[in-house]
Amino acid sequence: MIVSITHEHDLDGLGSQAVILRSLKMHDKNEDIKLAFAHYNNFVEKIKNILISDNLPSQLIISDIGFNEEFNQLFPIFESVKNKDCKIFWFDHHLVGQEVKRNLKNLIHIYINDKTKCATEVVKDYYLPNDHIAFKIAEFARDTDFRTDKSKLASNLQLIIGFNRGEENNDNKIKIVELLSKGEFEHPWLKEQLKILQKWFKKESKFAIKHARIIRVNNFGDIVISYAKLGGGKITLLLNEEFPNRKAYLGIDTRYNEIIIHSDYVKCRDFAREFKGGGHRFRAGFKYPKIFKSNDILSEEFIQDIEKALIKYLK
Repeated sequence: MIVSITHEHDLDGLGSQAVILRSLKMHDKNEDIKLAFAHYNNFVEKIKNILISDNLPSQLIISDIGFNEEFNQLFPIFESVKNKDCKIFWFDHHLVGQEVKRNLKNLIHIYINDKTKCATEVVKDYYLPNDHIAFKIAEFARDTDFRTDKSKLASNLQLIIGFNRGEENNDNKIKIVELLSKGEFEHPWLKEQLKILQKWFKKESKFAIKHARIIRVNNFGDIVISYAKLGGGKITLLLNEEFPNRKAYLGIDTRYNEIIIHSDYVKCRDFAREFKGGGHRFRAGFKYPKIFKSNDILSEEFIQDIEKALIKYLK
């Protein structure tokens, strides 16, 4: 059994998994492949369930998951399976400390992290560097992850993935990965998903704009915070379009109380690590214990902690 686990939130996560699946089906035809999904808050639990088991996979392939402090507890587990018949591969592009990189390279079979690429590009270069479908998947993933926004098709795929977050939608995510791996980027099922989610996206987008709050942070400038039952990254894009030229945007996905910060003026990964999160230089994710006080009103404690961290991690 080969297990592939990836970041469930975005096209780069599922895209990297699609390239892995495509390669494994081409080269490991006799071995079963299991697709799994995780995010920062359940990744440790998911890895423990896979590796603390009587039935270890022959390979565990991790893609598009960065590293935060809580993940350190995985080091002894990686050590315990190091000499067993379980190879662990980790492909990433998030900012990670040098010590963590050294530890991972010593503990697992392969660790590749290239912040100049998206995770799907890293995976493609390792598994299928000359495959035209893998190249196209990587192109889509880079467009959404680096926010170049060149491809409407890539944007639509990202919307579908965001719509299918959560354990209850794992079967749909598996279907998305399988379709991507075959190059069926405009399959009728994907088009039907787009029709279903359009009403949801329009409603939640309006809600996010309506409930946006602009806050002046001394010695920094204006930030915009809003929330909806929508991916935090998508909320920050909506806020950027509606309220341009602000110093930072924070989007809160109220389905999971997850927060994304996007800013060209803040060290976003360091900012997110203040709240036990992680991510990229210009975009990162984290959680906060009590975002709202009542009736969806942002708590003053939350706002004050955000303001302090913004000043602390200015570029």
